[in-house]
Amino acid sequence: MIHLMTRQARTALIGLVVMAAIGGCSNTAAPSATAQASAAASASQQPAGSTTQTSEGGEVAVVAIWPGPDAGAAFDITLDTHSVDLDALDLADAILRNDRGDTLTATPWDAPKGGHHREGALTFDGDAAPFLDGAEWIELVFTGIGDLPERTLRWEVGE
Repeated sequence: MIHLMTRQARTALIGLVVMAAIGGCSNTAAPSATAQASAAASASQQPAGSTTQTSEGGEVAVVAIWPGPDAGAAFDITLDTHSVDLDALDLADAILRNDRGDTLTATPWDAPKGGHHREGALTFDGDAAPFLDGAEWIELVFTGIGDLPERTLRWEVGE
């Protein structure tokens, strides 16, 4: 009886470990249109004044860190997923805009290839000083990351 229970316990444990390993990086069902719209509408989940902004949805999490105006138009961007290959993304179509309608365009993303996890510096062409001077807020706009058509992350600049 003890031998049988040990085998059952061992089998159950192995089954749980295998299920956890498979579930950790498996594809999940695509989010519904409502979930996608909700994620796009509330992409910036941190308070607007925070230096770190996140957007989760469309199978990819985006984390953007902006140290503030002294850093100019430079951000540390992290992409994380368990379901799609991120190596093809370069984020060169990202746009930085302010409350006055001024925009800066991104340079190619300085991030090594990493499959499901990528991190690197994203900078923007142009002079950041006049772009930031007097701005109340800035928004970093990404298109085509995961299944979401657009993600917008906002930081308050003026006080």
